[in-house]
Amino acid sequence: MIRPAFQLSTVGLSASTAAAEGVRRMPSDDGALAGRVTAAVPASALPAEALGAPPGPRSVLFKVASAALSGGLVVLLFAVIIPMIGSVSGVWDAIRSMSPATVVWLVIVALIIRVLLALAYCAVIPALPLGRSLIAREASSAVSNVVPGPSGTATQYVILRSWGVSADRFAGATVSVGVVTDALVFAAPGLFFLAWLLVGMPGSAGNDNVWAFGLGAVVVSVLAIGLVTAVASSERLAALVGRWGQNSVNPIRRLIGKSPIHDWPERCISLRSDTLQQVRDRAVALMSAIGGGYLLNGLLLVWCLWACGISRNALPMILGLMLYSVGRLSTVVNITPGGVGVAEVAYTAVYVAVLGQSAHNEVVAGVLVYRALTYALPMVTGAVAYVVWRVMRHRETKVATRGTPVGTPSG
Repeated sequence: MIRPAFQLSTVGLSASTAAAEGVRRMPSDDGALAGRVTAAVPASALPAEALGAPPGPRSVLFKVASAALSGGLVVLLFAVIIPMIGSVSGVWDAIRSMSPATVVWLVIVALIIRVLLALAYCAVIPALPLGRSLIAREASSAVSNVVPGPSGTATQYVILRSWGVSADRFAGATVSVGVVTDALVFAAPGLFFLAWLLVGMPGSAGNDNVWAFGLGAVVVSVLAIGLVTAVASSERLAALVGRWGQNSVNPIRRLIGKSPIHDWPERCISLRSDTLQQVRDRAVALMSAIGGGYLLNGLLLVWCLWACGISRNALPMILGLMLYSVGRLSTVVNITPGGVGVAEVAYTAVYVAVLGQSAHNEVVAGVLVYRALTYALPMVTGAVAYVVWRVMRHRETKVATRGTPVGTPSG
């Protein structure tokens, strides 16, 4: 469930490896952060690479293979899948039909989502200013959308560590944000389906696929909410989940020549108590940031589909949000950087299954616009954020060498 923490980018990877050496020599001046965070998950909750260590041979091999898979999926998407399900010219015409004002509005919404993602870390590290959290989060996203594995997390850690955030506090924040995000991703489909029922099932038009998605969503949501609630209320069950995961992973580890894991039950118990305390202490701020970002993502996708020609009668907002939440489940485990290739196919398949074959071009166009705003845009903002961080650190280092203490994060 800490999957969102394990992602990174090329420029950030080389930067993180180089910067990590400098980070290890820095004093642990948590200053204003001390006493403001009531609990912290041990840094061991994250892999060493996510805390700045160079990637091992297997990690490098995985990154190369995943990057090749990502490239192959993108080629497959544009060269095979889109021509099979629609017309390339038709998709392009649908994209070009958007007005400049609509494009500006969609970009603004996408940027607000970026801010909400950064606010989630401010919620669990209250002394962390939004500007610094935003810089670290954007640089991390840019890396994650290019390089698989914990590279993005390493980039985010290196940047925040340069501003006095300790490894334990970063790990605690990353795990808390990841757990809450994944719980929401699994719970939302059923909740949206119930909301769709309550408002009179608009846009269904007797489509059986809507009911298939909705009932499946309810089952997933009930299981997810039940599991989270049970683990949150029982240390014993947390240990059982850890033991089950440990028993599932160890046979695979033996096959690849790695030693078995023995401490996952204890780690799950520690993770449960520490995460509960962090989430409990900052529940409103954390849920507002994560829930707001999730909801805005759904709204953005529906607005993109509307902008590319899907009518509001065919796709009412509540139905669009329910289908978004179903498609979003495909991104829980990213087998490619940023889910590229996989997310596009999943969202397209879900919406076309409900809207029908005649909506192929408009759906593909809307999904591609949405992915441009949530996958490609962060690579641009992330590159800018990385440059801003380097400039800020250069200035702060110069001030420090003159004998003036560099300010620690303030609330």
